[in-house]
Amino acid sequence: MPVAIHNRNPCSRRKSNSSSKGSWCGRRTGLEKVLLFIAAVLLAATIALAIAFGVTSSANKSGDSSPVTKPDDSTCMTTECVQTAARMLNAMDQTVKPCDDFFEYACGTWNKKNVIPDDRPSYNTFGKLRDELQVILKDMLEKPVDDEDSDATIKSKNVFQSCMNESYIEERSHKPAQDLIVELGGWPVLNVSWSTWNESTFDWLSTVSKLRLYNNRVLLNQWVSSDDKNSSTNIIQVDQAALGMPSRDYLLKGREDKNVKAYEDYAVGFVMLLDEDADKSYVEKEIGDMIDFEIELANITIPQEDRRDTEALYNKWTIDFLQKNISGIDWLKYLNDMFNEVGTTLTPEDEVVVYAPAYFRKLVPLIERTPKRLLSNYLTWRIMSNRASSLTKDFRDIRQDYVKILYGTASDRSRWRQCVSYANDHFGMAVGKLFVNKAFDESAKEIALEMIGNIREAFNELLEEVDWMDTETREVAREKANAISEKIGYPNYIMNSTALDKDYAELTIEADKYFENVLSVIRHTAKENLRQLGKPVDKTKWSTTPAVVNAFYSSTKNQIMFPAGILQPPFYYERYPKSLNYGGIGMVIGHEITHGFDDRGRTYDKDGNLRQWWSPRVVENFKERAQCIINQYGNYTVKEIDMNLNGINTQGENIADNGGLKQAFKAYRNWVKKQGEEEQKLPGLDLTNNQLFFLNFAQIWCGTARPEALYSSIASGRHSPGRERVIGSVSNSPDFAKAFSCKAGDRMNPTSKCRVW
Repeated sequence: MPVAIHNRNPCSRRKSNSSSKGSWCGRRTGLEKVLLFIAAVLLAATIALAIAFGVTSSANKSGDSSPVTKPDDSTCMTTECVQTAARMLNAMDQTVKPCDDFFEYACGTWNKKNVIPDDRPSYNTFGKLRDELQVILKDMLEKPVDDEDSDATIKSKNVFQSCMNESYIEERSHKPAQDLIVELGGWPVLNVSWSTWNESTFDWLSTVSKLRLYNNRVLLNQWVSSDDKNSSTNIIQVDQAALGMPSRDYLLKGREDKNVKAYEDYAVGFVMLLDEDADKSYVEKEIGDMIDFEIELANITIPQEDRRDTEALYNKWTIDFLQKNISGIDWLKYLNDMFNEVGTTLTPEDEVVVYAPAYFRKLVPLIERTPKRLLSNYLTWRIMSNRASSLTKDFRDIRQDYVKILYGTASDRSRWRQCVSYANDHFGMAVGKLFVNKAFDESAKEIALEMIGNIREAFNELLEEVDWMDTETREVAREKANAISEKIGYPNYIMNSTALDKDYAELTIEADKYFENVLSVIRHTAKENLRQLGKPVDKTKWSTTPAVVNAFYSSTKNQIMFPAGILQPPFYYERYPKSLNYGGIGMVIGHEITHGFDDRGRTYDKDGNLRQWWSPRVVENFKERAQCIINQYGNYTVKEIDMNLNGINTQGENIADNGGLKQAFKAYRNWVKKQGEEEQKLPGLDLTNNQLFFLNFAQIWCGTARPEALYSSIASGRHSPGRERVIGSVSNSPDFAKAFSCKAGDRMNPTSKCRVW
């Protein structure tokens, strides 16, 4: 439950400048031990009752729908095995045959039992694990600051406390928002004494630069990152900017669309809260014009389907050349307005990478024919729309009204979850240290490293079976696979309080002023990015933080990352059968390795540089097989909304799913071969270990989503929904068909299969 924050709380008094070291608590409290014991007894009783009633099945070979059986000497009866078997049984729908619909077979009961919470657009295994992780983080963050807390820990606790201090947020009312608007030069739509906008002094480009210093990228997207073609060097990069809605597809439907209407109502409501005496019809007219402008903006953006070829998008130009090719924007002034803030002055000879020249050429005339007043309204709206969650409840409520239409959620997330998320998102290394000390099993790093080696070996073995590659390209692919570096769990430096404190040394965080804390964080983030210009790329630096339930691949680093948050059940557990670990985290490892060879990753070499290292014939062979994946997934219809998946935008993730599953299964069978015998099976399940491998793979994708969330995912996402991730992968897997004795032509064993890797 949310914790009320009182002024007498030590976190409210403690300054954020301590340099003392942090401490950590034991891994299990007495209450946790009791609860775990009770859970184990209840789960064991569940299995024992099932066995006592003698429910049996012949699912071992035929894929029957009731996989429950009595244990024998080959059955694992440890507490962990009993708990795991109960968990897997409770998720399955045993009335469905695995060869007909493996997702429903694996997840049917889970999906029925786990109702989507009112505050979620979807709910799945990932979400459930994230919920559990947040409970741990909440317990850590709400502890009062003590003398042993490091500066980083104090700041993470204080930002959490300031977020939780709703009474003070309400007491301050709209003043923080007003101060920001004044700093930005006023908001034309507001007819109030404290907002004085001057058309004669307004300059859209200066405002865009100012917004970038608040880490808001509007109209123009600019950042500093590694050069795709020289990945050891940081370079300025410019691109088209994101829109105010999740996808251009929404805005292209026009103002009559319910989602666009909700977005417009959100903007009107925001303005009316700031100026309660405003003429609503006037505000609606101003905001309506603003939405019309954003619809025009959406029309000139390049769709994601046309932005997957990085080589085609990449243009390295001097600023002078950029100015000559795309006039109408004073590029040198725009860039120096930002870089001067961190003590850097650019010259016309400095280089930038330009990804969207066609967009910029269309943007210039759009800006030129748009009134200054409208531009200012739009630019100010874009930064203020992102600040609603930091303001009073009335602002958060109108934002929730918009989110409800967009994603189908009936309520906002509980305040404590919002505050935990914010602290973890923006103080991730400090919060990650707390999580690792509390809940991370250090042995997971060593075991994960061993599994990565085994799966990399499996990839190289499967590479020999790829008949569409020539010998030379195959050898270079093997070199790239062997060069992939890995990050597991957490970076070691976070355990050194002095080193960790440096990450947040320039941040000023108070325990009561949440809005100002948020502004401090986003300004710090923006400046830290700008400061990277001129520095070499640190390829040892982590690109994620520890308390995250996800995994990552970096093309420019040729690196895979598995934070501590994902090295948890059901993905991984030291005492799981290997079949489950390989079907869980093993598949995730294979997925990330395969990203180095998907439609985008394949264009980068072993050193992370964008270059063509494949022969033209091999490229064509790859594209032909990738097209098979595009067509397969593009023909899947999401029945809840009668909408087909976007096979183009999801191809990278789908290729990675298919390749990862194949590699993980081969690595598992290699492990069994080295052991010389099959491992014990789980009790109460008449499933082979091969079948358990595929079952755990499927169950990590158990979940459901609201229709609105499904639409958003398809319109703007890169991942297929869980159902299609499972069905698409297993229907391309001969190993799955063999494990479950699926007949040729069964829904999960089509005669025509796609295979890239």
